[in-house]
Amino acid sequence: MTVSALTEAFFGLLKGIVSGTVAFFAVMLLSIVYRYFTNEKFPTFLGIAFGLGFWGFTGGLLDIFEQPSFGGAIQIIAVTIFVVWGVNTGDKIAGKIPKKGVSIFGIRGGKTAYTTVKLPNARLIYDMAAKPRVPDSLKAELSEREFTLPADLPIEDLASRVKRRLITDWGIGDVELELDQDGKVIHFAISAKERGLSGVIPEGSVAIPIECSVIPSHLAAGDVVKIFLDNNEVIEKIEVKGINENQKVITIVADSCMLEKIRGNKASLVVALPSDIQRHPAISVEQKSGVIEEFKIQKIVNSLKKVGVNDDLAKKVVKQVQAKLCKMDPPVSTRLIKAAVIEELEKENPEAAKKLRNRKLWELKAF
Repeated sequence: MTVSALTEAFFGLLKGIVSGTVAFFAVMLLSIVYRYFTNEKFPTFLGIAFGLGFWGFTGGLLDIFEQPSFGGAIQIIAVTIFVVWGVNTGDKIAGKIPKKGVSIFGIRGGKTAYTTVKLPNARLIYDMAAKPRVPDSLKAELSEREFTLPADLPIEDLASRVKRRLITDWGIGDVELELDQDGKVIHFAISAKERGLSGVIPEGSVAIPIECSVIPSHLAAGDVVKIFLDNNEVIEKIEVKGINENQKVITIVADSCMLEKIRGNKASLVVALPSDIQRHPAISVEQKSGVIEEFKIQKIVNSLKKVGVNDDLAKKVVKQVQAKLCKMDPPVSTRLIKAAVIEELEKENPEAAKKLRNRKLWELKAF
C-alpha cells in the first residue's frame, strides 16, 4: 500500500469518526424513542439505513458517490460502525428509563401507563422437567430482573411478551411463566435449547433408522437391545436413541461401517436386554460453554475404546467414575470427569491412561 493510499485511508477514517459521531447521536435518539414506546429493540438494519441516510442528507454521502475513493469507503465503514453502536446504546438507555406515567407541564396523570413484571430471585427460578438445564450464571443474571410493559395488556399477553424477550434476548430454549391478576410472578421455570441428534453422535458414527416387524412394548430411548435383521445379521447390544411406535421405527447410533450391513434391511425382531451398566442417579455435567447436560456414559466408553480399551474394561471404568461423581456436588465440570476417568484407568491400564491424557480433543468431544 502506497503512502498516498495510507494518507487517504487515514483522512477517510478521521472524517468517518467525525461524521459517525453525528450519526451516532441521531440514531441513538431514534433508538431510545422506539424502544420506549414499543418495548422492542430498534432494528439494526433500519438504524444503518437511517444513519447513512441522515449523513447523506448533510451531503457527505453524495460527495463520496460522485467521487468514489478508498478513503471514502473507509469513511462509510466507520460511520456504519458508529450507527450500530448508536442503536445498541439507545436500546440500553431506554431500558433503564422508568415508565410510570406521563408528566405534562408538571402535572402527572393519575393512571399509570405501564406495569412492571419482576422475575423472582435466582433460587426461585426452576428448571423445566425433562429438558436441558440452564447454567446458574444465567439464573443469576435473570434474578429479580424487571420488564416494563403497557398496563392495558391482558395477563396472557404480558406473560407472552416476557417469554418472547427471554427467548430472543437471552437465548433460552423454553419458558414457563404464570402471573396472578396483579401481574406478579407465581411460577417461573426455564430450560436451555434442545440439542439435536447430531450433538450426541460420536466422531466416526452415524444415526441409523431401522424399520422393525416386531418391537417390545414400552421400548424407550436409552434401552439396550439386540436386533435380528432379515438378512440373518445380528446387531448385539446397542442403545436405542429414538423410537416411533406408530411406524415401528427405531434409531440407533453405530459405527459408519455398519451402515452397509443395515441398508435396505428390516429388523425381523428386536429384543430388549437388561442394562449391564449399574444405574446411578442422574449426574449433571457443566460444559466449558456453561451449558448443563446429563452425564453421557456411551461417549466416555467410546473415548476409552479409541485409546485401546476393550468394552468390558471401559464399562468397568465408567462404573467406578459414576460412583465417584455421584458423591460430588452437581454440576460436575468436564475437567473433574476427565481426571476421574484417567485416575481409574491408570489402575487398570497405565498405557491407555497416558494416551487418554494426551488426547487434544477430549475436552471438546468426550462428553
